[in-house]
Amino acid sequence: MSEKYTPSSALLSALEELDRLRDLVKEQTKAVHKEVANDLTANPELTNADVAEHEKIPYTQETVRKIAREYDVPRKRKPTVRSIRPDKWVGKRKGPAG
Repeated sequence: MSEKYTPSSALLSALEELDRLRDLVKEQTKAVHKEVANDLTANPELTNADVAEHEKIPYTQETVRKIAREYDVPRKRKPTVRSIRPDKWVGKRKGPAG
């Protein structure tokens, strides 16, 4: 660090304001995410794609999906992918009796 330079009080003040605004943006982003999750929960027919396609929503479908998972929004349909390992299948047993 150089001892030759001391930031002006105006610069330090501007940096403090920038930090304050960054914190405010983080808080507001959390509030928006919570409301996205609330909308998905309150409207069971609403899909992640429906939300993402709205002109005022700045998120992709994948981001909406991540928000839904973060807030434990119930899935609209059961997962269609399963493990390739038979011992991981639900309701199946290992061995010859399986």
